[in-house]
Amino acid sequence: MLKTTVFISILLTVSLTVFSQDLKLKCSDEEIECQNCNKSHFEMVVNCPYEETDTLHLPQTIKDNAKKYLLERVGIEFYKKLNYYSCQVVDFKKYKEIKKQKGWISKTSDRRVKYAIQYYFIVQDSIRYYLSVVLDKDGNIISSDQLPNYKSGRFDKIISVCNTKLIAEKDTIFPGRLLNISLDYLDSENTFVWRVEKPSVVGTKLRETIHRFILINAVSGQIIKRETETWTSVCEGNSF
Repeated sequence: MLKTTVFISILLTVSLTVFSQDLKLKCSDEEIECQNCNKSHFEMVVNCPYEETDTLHLPQTIKDNAKKYLLERVGIEFYKKLNYYSCQVVDFKKYKEIKKQKGWISKTSDRRVKYAIQYYFIVQDSIRYYLSVVLDKDGNIISSDQLPNYKSGRFDKIISVCNTKLIAEKDTIFPGRLLNISLDYLDSENTFVWRVEKPSVVGTKLRETIHRFILINAVSGQIIKRETETWTSVCEGNSF
């Protein structure tokens, strides 16, 4: 099924470079463009007035609730694969002070957010999958699920980038070579998926490009769906 997911006017791109570095893997003699995965995990926090801290400065209840949630979600064996990355405390009372260092934060950001803890696990070679567990002041988990529920079956036997490349490049609906790949969590299927970018095509309107993606079940290798994103470039100022 083809689906147009977003419409983007490209005026300014802001990226969270800590999580979004691009990587390269080799399949035979070909280099594959990869990305660290689940880069949107920090969206709930990024516009809040947050400060980096250490887990030593988090209330014990917050640490216990985050651990309990993860254990119930993925089980003890996968939990052992998670690596602590960083954590933050949000304080809207210090908004003006924090705004001086983080000019992008906004008063309209989610005021429920009080604590956030980031983890990652190694997907393959140097590819990381990041996730954030976000909690309110009472220790309730308010972030969405970013990992499959292990009670529904094995989810961590992830097929390799190279095997995924073979599956994606056999597709005849979105033909062409693999341009980029990253791992995402698809909540509707309760599974990890490889999101593969295929060659784009020219749209029907001026400066319009249709970017095409295939979502492949990262355990079974089955193509789940195909998506398109319509990008329209907007040129301003003098041309050279």
